[in-house]
Amino acid sequence: MSPYEVVEIVTIDAPASAVWSAVSDPCEYGRWSPEATGAMRNSGTGAWAVGDRFTGLNRARLSWRTQCRVVVAQSERRFAFDVNVGPFPIARWAFELEALPDGCTRVTQRWTDRRDGVLGVLAKPAGLPVGRGYDAATRNRQTMRATLDALKADLESN
Repeated sequence: MSPYEVVEIVTIDAPASAVWSAVSDPCEYGRWSPEATGAMRNSGTGAWAVGDRFTGLNRARLSWRTQCRVVVAQSERRFAFDVNVGPFPIARWAFELEALPDGCTRVTQRWTDRRDGVLGVLAKPAGLPVGRGYDAATRNRQTMRATLDALKADLESN
């Protein structure tokens, strides 16, 4: 794993279809994330598909918005989207699902830092004013763990 990637994993006592239904709708992320508060869909209808766009809504100390595009939508397997702020590529977020023989689902949440090159150097300090800090990897590990724990609790309570 590169220093530009953070991975967190949880096993949820729910079938992959139920987990997929949850993680493949960015508008629902505010239910579990300590930072993402939801999303506004900008293109596409129905099930999310590759190419669909949305505005990510987030809050730490201050609120901010991101422009996002779905890049992978493999039913019950993998959902991923790229995040930009204006012209700046920021990250790729992914949920990877593995159906287990006992009916549970292993969920891997992956964050890949896309802030490289000249635009990346300019984008990295952008997290400071909104309350994210400069160390995105450490911050994201904490919020990813909280998100997966809340997702697990939510899906296992149904």
